[in-house]
Amino acid sequence: MDLKIDETKNIAYIKITGKVRSQDILDALDLAVSSEKYKKGMGRLWDFTQIDLTSLESNAIPAMAQYSLQFPAGIRDVKVAFAVKKPMEYGLTRMFQTYSDMYAESQVMVFNTVKKAEEWMMEDKDT
Repeated sequence: MDLKIDETKNIAYIKITGKVRSQDILDALDLAVSSEKYKKGMGRLWDFTQIDLTSLESNAIPAMAQYSLQFPAGIRDVKVAFAVKKPMEYGLTRMFQTYSDMYAESQVMVFNTVKKAEEWMMEDKDT
């Protein structure tokens, strides 16, 4: 996992590559939000453009969507964007978005590029 914190944009960029399981993604979230540079209210942009989710247990997606609820306000209720390129990974991430809409407090969106995800994350920042 690569983590980059941009305090000016108020975004944590989390990049995961290769084959992963659901626990790998949850561990990456834990590491990101426990970083000393991560601040409450900071959005998270997940770069899944080089990820392989073929080992992801699809029945784990609802629990993953609820995982952030254990965190305090300012972590569980922020914008979360995913940049995904491959069709299967896009479908699984959209499934996560749907479950997040039902269970979680974060506003989740899925995009096909990091640039589009970042643009969405930056919307309403100037107002």
